[in-house]
Amino acid sequence: MKRHTEDNALAAALPGSPTPPRKRGGFAQTMDVLRVRDFRILETGMVLSMAAMQMNIISRTWLAYHISGSALALGIVAMGRGLPQLFISPLAGVAADRFDKRKLLMTTQSGMAFLALINAVLVHLGVIQVWHLVVLGLAQGFVFPFTMPSRQAMIPHFAGKSRIAQAFAIDSAGRNLNRVLAPSIGGVLIAWHPVIAFYAIAAAYAGSALTVARLPAVKTVRSIKTSAVRDLTDGIRYVFKNRILLVLIAIAFIAVILGMPVQQFLTVFQREVLHVSPRELGLMYTAIGIGALLGSVVIAGISNSPRRGMIQMGFGVIYGASLVGFALSHILIGALAFLIVFGLASEGYMTINRVEIITNTDSSVLGRVLGIYVTTWALMPISALPLGFFVDVFGPVATFAGAGSLMVLSLVLIMAVHPAVWHTRRPGPRATR
Repeated sequence: MKRHTEDNALAAALPGSPTPPRKRGGFAQTMDVLRVRDFRILETGMVLSMAAMQMNIISRTWLAYHISGSALALGIVAMGRGLPQLFISPLAGVAADRFDKRKLLMTTQSGMAFLALINAVLVHLGVIQVWHLVVLGLAQGFVFPFTMPSRQAMIPHFAGKSRIAQAFAIDSAGRNLNRVLAPSIGGVLIAWHPVIAFYAIAAAYAGSALTVARLPAVKTVRSIKTSAVRDLTDGIRYVFKNRILLVLIAIAFIAVILGMPVQQFLTVFQREVLHVSPRELGLMYTAIGIGALLGSVVIAGISNSPRRGMIQMGFGVIYGASLVGFALSHILIGALAFLIVFGLASEGYMTINRVEIITNTDSSVLGRVLGIYVTTWALMPISALPLGFFVDVFGPVATFAGAGSLMVLSLVLIMAVHPAVWHTRRPGPRATR
């Protein structure tokens, strides 16, 4: 009862926050957040943006491998996008705490639409080369990091902090519905004509920018009296002083570095291990999306569980084990089954991890903490480079079976050394600045 009262008080204190929800439980309370108009608009823009991103992943990886026939080239293309994100993401978090988040989001989505349009024109003209994909990836890596801290920080603003877990369950479901549909659409469009797929990506990003334009301004809740560098160092200091945040971000790094990059190499499994067509490649991405959507449904039902931390670590172990199972599968139906489990476990793990990070962070420093958190996603395409080398040398099966095994071992060791990750916690200390 005390925790519920505190959450409602905190929600009321947030500028623009809706009235705290009535006491309802389970799925009813989760769906109740959709009554908030601005949250619905924010999620619509997210759905369009995620559709573009999912189609971009499958289209760019297919194109890079189609041009080069090299897994290492896939890693180089992926690293081109990931390397700038590693350095820009913390600054993007500073920007989210200092400026109007809606304008930041509109700008990034417009920029991504413009870059996608350039990519589509190069494909249309028949002059696209691997180095073009690398350069465009670098440009995307400078623009994209400003998306997540702004969007994620807007969720508690519009939904109310007392609804954080429910809002992120809805957000997760919307993203994962895209992961079910967008890759299949992308695979069909590539099989039909690759040019159409790349123009569709640009159109979806443009639609996201226009949707976000309907939202009210979301300005910073604090006065800006220090430099951006000081804000950044304060954010880093805040994370390192909060041991729970540090561990939560660390286990996100492990999952993203060892687990997520397999999605960059599904086209290698499609051609070299399973020997199927691009349509089946779309099915492989869709299988991950179906599992992730199921994971969203599970999270919606357990979002307020007192054992949320324990559930997170359980998902993590299944996440790594399913990657091993997929790598060792040489039949399409078996691979798809393991990818569904992979999607479910990875989504459950990462969604709970994100909710735990936000509930342990003060709102005045939330953008900066999320900016640091986003660097985990920047490491996914960067880690694709050494993994691409290992795939070329040892093969995709040995590489990803080893990555999944290492992930399980790492999480088990962290659970033993830091048992606090098993437990759901109260919000963390107030920011020093």
